[in-house]
Amino acid sequence: MSEPLLAMLDTIRRRSGTLAPGPIVRETSADGSEVRIVYSACPESALPDVVRREISSAYERGAQFEWKLYGHDRPARLDAALLEAGLVAGDRETVLALDLRRLPEAVRAGMEAASPAVRASVARLADYARISRECGRSGVDAECSRLAAAMADDPDRLQVHIVYVDGSPVSAGRLLVDRSCAAAELAGGRTAPAHRRRGHFTTTVLSRIAAAIEAGAETLWVDALPTSAPILTKLGFIPVTWTQPYALDSVTDSE
Repeated sequence: MSEPLLAMLDTIRRRSGTLAPGPIVRETSADGSEVRIVYSACPESALPDVVRREISSAYERGAQFEWKLYGHDRPARLDAALLEAGLVAGDRETVLALDLRRLPEAVRAGMEAASPAVRASVARLADYARISRECGRSGVDAECSRLAAAMADDPDRLQVHIVYVDGSPVSAGRLLVDRSCAAAELAGGRTAPAHRRRGHFTTTVLSRIAAAIEAGAETLWVDALPTSAPILTKLGFIPVTWTQPYALDSVTDSE
């Protein structure tokens, strides 16, 4: 693990939401329908009460709840406390980072050569939904409602990039910009099954790399599933740690 990158990751996590007693950092979606704990510094003795409190609070608000555990989080029994509270562990993902100030030459060349993806307006989220449905994802309408609310709340923070082939949307992904930390994050990458293995996912990544640089980000982060991690590492992303979601109904939204 890279200690400087781990420290940077923790700084981003601490600044990404609202500090609550524990202490923990709580992210809440723009429409209030999702709550996610992204950082905690709870002593072991306080964990059971804090976890139960956060689950109950989300339940009372009718919000989906998730706790993101990272490989270097402490105390060591945090995962056990989450399971004991009734949360279900999702798939483990690799946290990757790319230094945007020192891009590999191959990435620069790819950005110049690739056909650009389209940065979607709220109206074009229907195309993102179409790709999601073709990928067999559930809760598509609710997801797009959350994205629309987030884009309306802070249009400079959230971007959706879509690749079209002959006018049809085939691949897409999201970019979340955090100007306070000069960082950005990739998420929500997906390609319609009939158009996979044709480089469209890479096009969405290159498009979002360019947009992150334009937005002033110096580091680009992503939680990568095994299917996309090899593609991302070929583009210069390096492993930093791992992360795993714990939820009442386990859901992941990675690349």
